Amino acid sequence: MSDVLEPLLFDLPPIPEAPPAIDINKPDDSPWPDDVFADLPVFGFDLIMADPPWHFSTHSAKGQGKGAATHYRTLTLRKIKALPVSQLIAGDGVLILWGISPLVLDATNASRSPIGEVIEAWGFRYGALGGWAKKTVNDLDAFGTGYVVRSSMEPFFICHTGKPRHSKACRNIIAGMVGEHSEKPNSAYAWCEKYMPGARRLELFSRTNRKGWTSWGDQAGLFGEAAP
Repeated sequence: MSDVLEPLLFDLPPIPEAPPAIDINKPDDSPWPDDVFADLPVFGFDLIMADPPWHFSTHSAKGQGKGAATHYRTLTLRKIKALPVSQLIAGDGVLILWGISPLVLDATNASRSPIGEVIEAWGFRYGALGGWAKKTVNDLDAFGTGYVVRSSMEPFFICHTGKPRHSKACRNIIAGMVGEHSEKPNSAYAWCEKYMPGARRLELFSRTNRKGWTSWGDQAGLFGEAAP
């Protein structure tokens, strides 16, 4: 019996090493390097879209296991606020900031807005609220997660610095199909291009390369090149 088993065991391929586990309870709070935006032009953009890797605690371990930190490293609010975005935006610029419901207002202090703190720290003023109406492949409302209600909408915040020239014809609702975790629909980028035509555009924390946009982030290009 041993003469038969030994060759079989010897021929088994080595077990691959498991990828390092992400500690979902410890968002990154390390300082940004001085050259964090070394490859980007100073004051070189008129419109910036940003979807920071927000960190927040869920009500259960099961919920945390479905969160953002299982897909990429999250950052503390302090580190997000410290990102020197103000050195990238032109004097009359626009920020489209994607948010998450738990950070629109502080659950324990409704007069505090963590997302509002980021807007202010980055040198912008709040202008208006918008929302992405998430759709399925069959054009139905997506059935998302949530404790109070099941969410099928993701908020975004339209912020300005100076007096940017922008379209007055854009609505504050964007409809688009849900893709990978945190992936934004093509309609969101088309909306930005209509809102500020001809702008020099930058996507922070990007995961898709896109014609007409500069991409920056840990996972830039992860989803490849976006279709026109």
